Amino acid sequence: MKLQFCLTTLGLLLAACGASDHFYRLSAEMPATTGGSAISLGVGPVTLPSYIDRAELVYQSGPNEFQIPSNERWAGALRDNIAQALATNLEGSLGARDVVAYPWPAGGIPRRSIVVDVRQFHAISGVDAVLDFSWRMVNSSKGATIARGSALLREPIHGDGYTAVVAAESRLLGRAAEEIARSYRGRD
Repeated sequence: MKLQFCLTTLGLLLAACGASDHFYRLSAEMPATTGGSAISLGVGPVTLPSYIDRAELVYQSGPNEFQIPSNERWAGALRDNIAQALATNLEGSLGARDVVAYPWPAGGIPRRSIVVDVRQFHAISGVDAVLDFSWRMVNSSKGATIARGSALLREPIHGDGYTAVVAAESRLLGRAAEEIARSYRGRD
């Protein structure tokens, strides 16, 4: 009995050593602003298609084939990660301070919000990363859409491995923030 327990425990320990998880987080391309204008802007909510609304990273390995490596994971919810990276990028792009990500802080509903609908956000094996999204700028008090836009962006992957994939996806979010900022300028 003791030998069986020891062998089972040893087997579990060896299995755990063989497959360690790696965690990734998207980063902002633009540094956050420390001063700047008092723009009241929020980013979110962000909606995602079900194929990427998961803990694991997703990449396209063929025209109709996707791979989902079980030990390559997002550190936190992808939708929150996207919202935070966009918010920080927008702070830098607009020269603003305190652009917040959804859910809004207690008592801090922004005057305007950017609602984001992501249609594609993945890497294409050996090629590039893709972001297909649309967004709406909404007046929070009236619920009225002020502006809208959409874009299909691609970014080359420089290097090998998932770190290079996440870096390319982070650059895509920097470019997406620039797309949104162009429409926002002059509206506040």
